[in-house]
Amino acid sequence: MAGGAQADAARLLSRADTLREEIGAGLPPFFARVNEEALTAIRAQLDDDALAEAWEEGQALTLDEAVALALDSVV
Repeated sequence: MAGGAQADAARLLSRADTLREEIGAGLPPFFARVNEEALTAIRAQLDDDALAEAWEEGQALTLDEAVALALDSVV
């Protein structure tokens, strides 16, 4: 996986979105707005192809992989 912090953020947002769908959980309006703001910032840094690739990679992450990615992103 390549693309830096913006691609990692897209992967994590994607995995979170996929997980919510898998368990049938909704997203409260405040968090939906925060996610949209994050995606707007990511779109400003990544082209459409890179975002689509990162999003697809995020959907394929296992929960353990997503946690490891998130922890690696803050260190």
